[in-house]
Amino acid sequence: MKKSSPVLPNGLTQAELCKAKIEWDDQGQPFSKDFSDVYFNTDSGLDESHFVFIEPSRLQQRWQQHHGSFTLVETGFGTGLNFLLTWLEWVNFQQTNQASTNTANEEQTSNHLHFISIEKFPLDKDQLAKALSLFPHLNDLSEQLIAQYPLLIKGFHSLQFEQHNLTLTLIFDDVSHALPQLNGPIDAWYLDGFAPAKNPDMWTDTLYSAMAKLSRKDTSLATFTAAGDVRRALQANGFKLHKVSGFGMKREMMHGTFIQNQGPMPNRFETHKPWLSPASKVIKKIAIIGAGIAGCTTAYALARRGIAVTIFDGNGIATEASGNPQGAMYAKLAAGEATHSDIYVQGYLQSLRWLHQHLEVGDGWDNCGLIQLASSEKEALRQQKFIENTDYPEQLLHSLSTEEASKISGLNMTCGGLFFPQAGWVSPQRLCQELIKHPLITLQQESITELSEKEESQTHSQWQLNQHTGFSHAIIACANQSQQLLPNSYLPTKSIRGQLTYLEQSSLQSTNIPLKTVLCGKGYIAPAKDGSFCLGASYNIKDDEKNMRLSDHQKNFNYLDDFGSEFQQLHQNLIAQDEQQFPGRTGFRCTTPDYLPMTGPLLNEAIFDNEFTAIRKNLARYPRHATQFHNGLYLNIGHGSRGLTSAPLCAELIAAYVCEENFPLAKEHAEALLPNRFLIREMVRNKR
Repeated sequence: MKKSSPVLPNGLTQAELCKAKIEWDDQGQPFSKDFSDVYFNTDSGLDESHFVFIEPSRLQQRWQQHHGSFTLVETGFGTGLNFLLTWLEWVNFQQTNQASTNTANEEQTSNHLHFISIEKFPLDKDQLAKALSLFPHLNDLSEQLIAQYPLLIKGFHSLQFEQHNLTLTLIFDDVSHALPQLNGPIDAWYLDGFAPAKNPDMWTDTLYSAMAKLSRKDTSLATFTAAGDVRRALQANGFKLHKVSGFGMKREMMHGTFIQNQGPMPNRFETHKPWLSPASKVIKKIAIIGAGIAGCTTAYALARRGIAVTIFDGNGIATEASGNPQGAMYAKLAAGEATHSDIYVQGYLQSLRWLHQHLEVGDGWDNCGLIQLASSEKEALRQQKFIENTDYPEQLLHSLSTEEASKISGLNMTCGGLFFPQAGWVSPQRLCQELIKHPLITLQQESITELSEKEESQTHSQWQLNQHTGFSHAIIACANQSQQLLPNSYLPTKSIRGQLTYLEQSSLQSTNIPLKTVLCGKGYIAPAKDGSFCLGASYNIKDDEKNMRLSDHQKNFNYLDDFGSEFQQLHQNLIAQDEQQFPGRTGFRCTTPDYLPMTGPLLNEAIFDNEFTAIRKNLARYPRHATQFHNGLYLNIGHGSRGLTSAPLCAELIAAYVCEENFPLAKEHAEALLPNRFLIREMVRNKR
């Protein structure tokens, strides 16, 4: 019997994610101490990878015949060599086939390669760079990979290489945990990793049965091994295999296709629930309602896939809650809420990659770091518990003493906290302005007050927005205004008023305050920009007042007491002039009951309520058949005050739904973001 996972000193069970232990020989070749094996052929790793994986998969030929997203899954990322060679093959394909990824296509999306690789013992960035330095002619691609290579954090990491319309999703986890979190289908498999005799935990029935559930007719398979146990298990799960001569001194290897010649085809709803499976629809034109951070990131995620997008917003770019000049960008995490923390950590890392790709530091954002202050005894205890019960790398976050917080912030702090060294502040409007420069994005400054579906036939329909017609898809990203467009949908959002205060340094009755990093306590403050501090924000529920109020400025002033002695003194100075009106702005956040965004397709509630009534008695007994969606209608709202952290990841999720790609995050996390999750919960609780 397999032993249970060991317990770490901090009380956690082993997360099944450990940095690879590597020895380097005299030629700089990596050798795995974990599995006592080499990562690639020491004489010709490039030729071996090409011979074993790329050639048998017939990639060039299949890409020529394939439209949309082609998904390839690899077990064992290792040094990334298979990925880089597949990427190079993809570049060659794009160069010889002039199907431009920058031109709108009225009938289908441009070709897109999604390479998913699962690795339980990942190399860190330095190890990866050292291993790939052995292949100088791959330097251009290697450098791009290394630049985006993620921190060693368990879970999904979605990397976009926009120039080549390529996505790499790295999953740092055990294969048996990772594969059930894919939504499929998969077009090709690379079964790599170390040999079955050296790595038996990977080559199991769990792997083979998951492959069968995720494969479609003619999905290919290539592997270096020809072990009898592996061959028989793959055949039993529907793969037709060919044993052929191996590379170099290797006697045999295998490749094949999925034909499912034994038993029925797997039921797609055994793989994922029907409310994660909207019906496919030909993409013509896409409309997005709302030009805030959710709308603009969604537009960009679609446009980079070659899809023409029109954004409608009567107020222009990022003028509502996304209009704040400096928003704090970080992930507020809780040890006891794994789903929330996992989603926001992944979103935070995704946002950092987008920011580095689209903006120069100092132009709309600054990764000056952020301190989440332990400004009360309760918060200090919460942070201590969090650190004791999690195992994140220090590059993501770590604790600070009062003295360390003072040194990093440049102020005389009265408490420590959690430090996010790569975080900082962002101008949402500046980011949105940059994103919508994409040539396939059109901004139309018009408020949408009417949204309707016009049936063309029993199977086809178009969306009409006011008088505008011809849209195959409509994506609602207009925050609190969404309920007005969808009066018959159960969307339990709430509006929360927030007021910012601008403290202009020239008018402050104090010496210059040398704040160097963002500080977050009950409120937040960022380093001065254009001679002014941005302080906020108030939190008013059931309050629709658009004008600024002195009383809310005064509430913001109270936050200053968390930010060190310099700001405490500033607060005292401001009390003496509290009749003065200060500059600032108001905005209205859109939040949800569980503080996660609503991102994904919308069910037809009336039909779902009737056909899936069984879930009122037992959620596990949901019907195994498709359910009815509002075809081509998606929602991306409810980001609250965390839109800078969640919007890019949710944008990629919307694009994956629309383009029928594998999700950029775990299936269970996609389900946690579904707009209709609240409807399902109400039915399960028999409250509807």
